[in-house]
Amino acid sequence: MTLFGRRGQAATETARDFLQRNEVPLRWVDLDRDPLAAFLSDEQMETAIQPMALFADGSLLEAPENYAEPMPGRLDPARSSDYLASAVWRTELATRAGLPTRPRHDDYDLIVLGAGPAGLTAAVYAASEGQRTLIVEFHAPGGQAGTSSRIENYLGFPDGVSGAELAESAYRQAQRLGAEFLIGVLLVHARPQADGSVEVEFSSGSAIRARSGVIATGVAYRRLDFDIDQLIGRGVRYGSPSGEALRFADRRVAVIGGANSAGQAALHLARHAAQVTLLVRGDSLDRGMSRYLVDRIERHDRIAVRTRTEAVGADGRDRLESLAIEGPEGEQTLPTDALFVLIGAEPLTAGVEDWLRRDDRGYFMTGPDLLQSSDRSWWPLERDPLFLESSQPGLFVAGDVRHGSIKRVASAVGEGAMAASLVHSYLAALDRNSP
Repeated sequence: MTLFGRRGQAATETARDFLQRNEVPLRWVDLDRDPLAAFLSDEQMETAIQPMALFADGSLLEAPENYAEPMPGRLDPARSSDYLASAVWRTELATRAGLPTRPRHDDYDLIVLGAGPAGLTAAVYAASEGQRTLIVEFHAPGGQAGTSSRIENYLGFPDGVSGAELAESAYRQAQRLGAEFLIGVLLVHARPQADGSVEVEFSSGSAIRARSGVIATGVAYRRLDFDIDQLIGRGVRYGSPSGEALRFADRRVAVIGGANSAGQAALHLARHAAQVTLLVRGDSLDRGMSRYLVDRIERHDRIAVRTRTEAVGADGRDRLESLAIEGPEGEQTLPTDALFVLIGAEPLTAGVEDWLRRDDRGYFMTGPDLLQSSDRSWWPLERDPLFLESSQPGLFVAGDVRHGSIKRVASAVGEGAMAASLVHSYLAALDRNSP
């Protein structure tokens, strides 16, 4: 596949990241820099909606005219049709790239939404118990953890393990045990049925019915409060640097965030960059970061930590050139060639948020938390909900998207395993009580 586009275009950056993370063989033609662009006619470039994908059979796929990436907490109801068209385009891109986008069956014992550590674990355990399992992932197996340069506090890996390696191993393990995957597919709508099952429609146009489900969609990094979108792909990225650190050899890089993901990114970048500046809103790294990372950052001579400091603006013509930062010494200009933003979290709940109970921050309520008040209207059965069960019986929640979860890979893996066990018990009870 050949992808034509320009850096900084939201759809282009989305397509490149999606294809690369799913290891799709790809030639990228930057229309502003690549010599191949000179061989394209002006008419082709003026009429095509970028990015434009060219496939081996000679067919073309253009991005939607009004591309829109849904941002948690910032959904614009007036753009719902643009969100859907953009999701359908990404699914078509995945289909033509050879990724699985259509289910093989109409009915499943379990559908798992999200292929991060929690979802992959749930799929491994459910499939190993012989349940017909479908796992649906819009981006790439591994979730946010899959982009981590190194996870050093995960049990059993004394020298650490990269997020991509961990994700790939779990993905292959789930497949070997019989789990079926859809990649680049978004849940468009879900409806509970009278018999307790859930009917699900996908951006591929297909639909299935599942007897139970596990929601493990995770979270997305929160967006900055000032407008920086025009520099995304031009020095600005939301998320970890993953395999991009070499691109910033001998350059100045900034990382915003105070949790483990930000610390790992800063250390990864500092292997090559001339200087890494870690901008932390809190007054100490200890508030949100593991001590082993804090110690390494404090000892590193190419990492500068600026606490009680926030970015309030950005400047640059074709690429990011500097940040406006505000801290104890007032507002200053920080020259920088690249910025990685890893702050906060917004739960990813699209498709099921309108009929499952959530807390005031948007996270799904489960188990005993559903019954904290005297109002049991959210729970329709006489029995109490199982520990990870949502307000819809038979639909469980695991990982970061769950109210009260611990934001660690090991915790997500544990919840995924627990969710699979609860699903097994739930389905066994259904079978016992069926006529």
